[in-house]
Amino acid sequence: MTTATEGRRAPGPRGIPLLGSLPQWKARTAEFLLQTQRDHGEVSRVRLGPVTMHLVTEPDAVGRVLKDNSANYVRGTLYEQFRTVMGDGLLTTDGAFWRSHRRAMQPVFLRGAVAAIGPNVVQATQEMLDVWEEKARRGEPVDLVTETLRLTLVTLSRSLFGYDVRPEAPVLKDVVDNVIEVMFKHGTLSEMLPSWVPTKRNRLIKRDRAVFTRLVEDIRRQHADTGQGALMALIEAAKDPVTGESWTDDQVRDELLTLYLAGHETTAVALCWTLVSVLLNPSVQEELDAELEQALGGRIPDPADLESLPFTSKVVDEALRLYPPIWIYPRDTVEADELGGFHIPAKSSVLLSPLASHRNPRYWDNPEAFDPQRFTPEAIKSRPRMAYIPFGAGARMCIGNLMALMELRMMVAMINQRFRLSLVPGNFLRYGDSSISLRPTTEVLALPVPRTAPRRTRKAAVSGVGGA
Repeated sequence: MTTATEGRRAPGPRGIPLLGSLPQWKARTAEFLLQTQRDHGEVSRVRLGPVTMHLVTEPDAVGRVLKDNSANYVRGTLYEQFRTVMGDGLLTTDGAFWRSHRRAMQPVFLRGAVAAIGPNVVQATQEMLDVWEEKARRGEPVDLVTETLRLTLVTLSRSLFGYDVRPEAPVLKDVVDNVIEVMFKHGTLSEMLPSWVPTKRNRLIKRDRAVFTRLVEDIRRQHADTGQGALMALIEAAKDPVTGESWTDDQVRDELLTLYLAGHETTAVALCWTLVSVLLNPSVQEELDAELEQALGGRIPDPADLESLPFTSKVVDEALRLYPPIWIYPRDTVEADELGGFHIPAKSSVLLSPLASHRNPRYWDNPEAFDPQRFTPEAIKSRPRMAYIPFGAGARMCIGNLMALMELRMMVAMINQRFRLSLVPGNFLRYGDSSISLRPTTEVLALPVPRTAPRRTRKAAVSGVGGA
């Protein structure tokens, strides 16, 4: 049972009549949240037109929302935009429906199963780096945004579905970009019209869902013919806990769309920012190079090697701190509650922001600097657990967090073994703050400078998690 109080009202920016802080929110959302935390503290009240929202970054309060009283904090109204495009998947649902779907898919994302996708990570990364080798010979740059998105899309598709998505990659990139634009293009007339009205927005949604429906049909057809794809096997065998019926075609499609979007976009964004952070910090680059040479001696890593790459792990963790791919988590309250000593009304919105939490100077010295030593065991113990939430926390922690961390560490190691990267002059690095992820707003062009290629100790093979 929640604790309803009539306690203090949280402080926050005054804004302007009627609109509150909506103009600042729409113009530069991320900077507005960081400024609100700096000016008003770790629990602050923000008016966005007719909506009142509380920004919460105080660790104990974050823990109450995500773990201790999580039943009181549901997906709510801000997720309706997601549902319009993505349907009813793990990202958009609550309650018994969500629990049954999460339980059905969880085995593929456990530690032992995740380790089995190592060969897929190696193969996809090698394919990308072989292309980079050709571009390096011609003196051509690579766009780290495009390259990392393709890499993680191919890896995810092979690992979860036993499906080679490479021929579909350009089309799927357009679909993902359209999904992101539609979900975050707020306040327009077309957004408010019913889905059956043939607006440009609704036609785009219909077209993209048709593309994805065809892709899902191909994946299911291949699975029926070959049995490949560990996740597809679980999904096809899953039953509704109430009716005992198999999942409907729409439910299968919605879950696959959710996994494709959330599973590859976020990992790609994290990988892109990790690579950029390394190349911008020469001392980090040198320490990373030394660890890879000492631990691997020039051979390609596999998941078992990651324990001997602690600095590589710290580099990834610090990139996830500074540039958390999913940087806001909206929730709606069911009943009134108290967070950080402040009253939170029933049926109001709460916003958690890993971006703001991870740059809170109360827990992070010089928070804008890239410093992997923040993740020594001693430093981790000195901080509250909920000061660092790149994958969320509690029952709704990202289902793919172990897979993402394994992919990121192996990819960072392999890329740095074969290339040093340098940014093409003129790159203006800024993250997009009106998107589902913290993707850079423009191309990130880098020149790959070859090193000696690592020895191939085994042939990587496409497989599903835990075997095809």
